[in-house]
Parts: sequence; structure tokens; C-alpha cells
Amino acid sequence: MNYLRAVLYLFVTAALAGGLWLATVPAARARTLTPAEMIQENLPPGKTMGTATKPEFLSAVCEAVRRHRDAAGAITKVAVKAHHEYAADIVATVLRCSPNVDCAFVGRIVGEAVGEYPAAASEIDDAAIAIAPDCAGAIENATILDDKNIPAEGPGSFGSGPSNQLPPPGSVEGGNGGGGFNPTQRRILVCDNGTQRRVNENNLAAFLRAHPGSFIGTCQPTPTTNR
Repeated sequence: MNYLRAVLYLFVTAALAGGLWLATVPAARARTLTPAEMIQENLPPGKTMGTATKPEFLSAVCEAVRRHRDAAGAITKVAVKAHHEYAADIVATVLRCSPNVDCAFVGRIVGEAVGEYPAAASEIDDAAIAIAPDCAGAIENATILDDKNIPAEGPGSFGSGPSNQLPPPGSVEGGNGGGGFNPTQRRILVCDNGTQRRVNENNLAAFLRAHPGSFIGTCQPTPTTNR
């Protein structure tokens, strides 16, 4: 009888230990994943961050931040480093896919993206404003860069922006002799036909003339102009 009790005790102890081990494996694995691995594990089989298509890559970034919100800043930085050309889209994806977003979080994500690729500061700013217009102050603070970090010329077209994207640097938005994003100028919140933008104060009048229907302020959601 004592023998049977001992065997039963050992069996129960082993089962409990095994269950505890299985329960802690996912948590332990999550703690050891790098941001790059968090993205990689959500890519299609056989694809890498370098070979994935843009939709595949952004989808993997989305799922990574859903699963690992605390690592969203690091995921953003790694994603922008891997694909500079997607910088604005990466920020928009991270903000859309992250749960419990507040302005501090938005500012952190923008800061990570701009810090990794300062050339896209203006596009990143616009993308974040479009998602979180109430966080304009946090976004502006996160895109304030030292002049030495601003490239001599603005970034080229990413080929994926909306049809009413701001004009190239130097035409309206640049306002710095082709110098691109200028952190020393105050930027004004403008609703450009349903799309939230930030425009350098010195170029505001020219921008409004060039974009009929745009106005200073926050876009008001409507069934026909905003999603």
C-alpha cells in the first residue's frame, strides 16, 4: 500500500512539474526573443525581413507589436532599420496595431523611427498625425532633431503615399531652399481634404492656396472623408 502511494505521489509530482514547465516555456521564449525575431516569427515560411514583400513585412510588424507591446519601440527601430523606405508606413502600422495607445506611446514610436531614419522625419510626422491627431504635441516633440541630423536634401518619394501627399521638399513644405524638414520652424496642424497634415508655419499660406478645401485645425471624422 505504501509502495502504491509513493508511486502515485511521484506520478502526480511529475505531472505538475511538467505542466508548469510547459506553461512557462512561452513566457521564457518571449523574454529571449530579439525584436528582429519577433518580426521574423510572423513572416511567411521561407521569407526574411529582406525578402518579404511590403504587405508581408508590415503584417509581421503588426503581429509582432500585438504580441509584444512592451517591445514596440524596439520593433519599430529594427523595422525602420531594415526598410527605410517604409518608415512612415511602419509607424502607422505600429500605432494601428498596438493595444492601449496613448500620446506618450505615440511619441516614443515616432522618436524611435525618426532617430533611426531622420531623412523621413516629415513623412513619419504626417503618418503619426493621421493616426493620432490628438497627440500632435507629443509627435512634434519627438520629431525635433538637431540641425546636424537633418540631411541636406529631403527624402525621395517612397512610392506608396496617398495621392494628396505633401509636395516635395523645396516646393511648399520644404521652405528651406530644398532643405527638407526644418525642426526650427513651428508646424501647424492642417486638415488637407480629410487627411491630417503638419505644415511649416512659414509655408502655411502657400500650402492653403495650393490645396483648395484644406483648413487649419483637426479633421472632423465623417462617413465620407475620414476612415
